Amino acid sequence: MNTNLDVTQLVLQIISTIVVIYLAFVAAQFAAKPKVDIRFKNGKKEFEVQAGEKATLKLQLENKGHWFSKPAARKLALFVNFEPVFEPIEVRYGSALEISNREVMTGTGGRKYLKVEDEIYLYHGDPGEDVQVDVKTPETEGRYLVEVAAYSQEGSCGLHRLWLRVIKSTA
Repeated sequence: MNTNLDVTQLVLQIISTIVVIYLAFVAAQFAAKPKVDIRFKNGKKEFEVQAGEKATLKLQLENKGHWFSKPAARKLALFVNFEPVFEPIEVRYGSALEISNREVMTGTGGRKYLKVEDEIYLYHGDPGEDVQVDVKTPETEGRYLVEVAAYSQEGSCGLHRLWLRVIKSTA
């Protein structure tokens, strides 16, 4: 009789454990934030530009999702931050790059940034969105950091670090 009670308790514990694991998995799916990846159009995190010239940076945004959940990134806003030696000119976005912003703002440490307003919607499995940024590069050669802060209606989508390698023209 004691054995039947032990087996019943074991079966109930196993069922309870499975239910708790399932509920935790479901909760994780609903609590997940979008996982956005931002790279240069060439697929890399570093891009080479000429010193002292206007350059067009082509960024590719993609919703990578998580293994357990693929939430959409709705009303995505971006802050494209440059070191003070750069002169940002304009950011273009939208399905045909028809939306633009030329308002350059100054942020922490004198960094200059352009804002992409809440117009981008990224869904997992879609080809993603393009963003183009025109910027005048510094005369000084070097490797410079470009930080892109991304925020969606669902919350922060991370701070993405890209690099610009500024080189002197050989011509």
